[in-house]
Amino acid sequence: MEYGTFIDTFPAAARPYLYLTRIDKPIGTWLLYWPCTWGIGMAAFSTGMPIGDMTALMALFGTGAVVMRGAGCTINDMWDVDFDKKVERTKT
Repeated sequence: MEYGTFIDTFPAAARPYLYLTRIDKPIGTWLLYWPCTWGIGMAAFSTGMPIGDMTALMALFGTGAVVMRGAGCTINDMWDVDFDKKVERTKT
């Protein structure tokens, strides 16, 4: 199946899962990630945290934002399956 996004560059077996997590639509991930980076940056500045530790924390929270966004999208699709059948935009 072709999705018309960068998802098409991944192996065919991984594409449905990437589409399910909506990895091609990053706004939800950014909304989770930016407050984390802001807080880490402020804490690092006020405590004199080394740049390496700050970078590691930002990478950890970035990974968490991607994973949690994907999990949220997946569970929403599972819980709303009956409701989505009644909405014109999501019938298929």
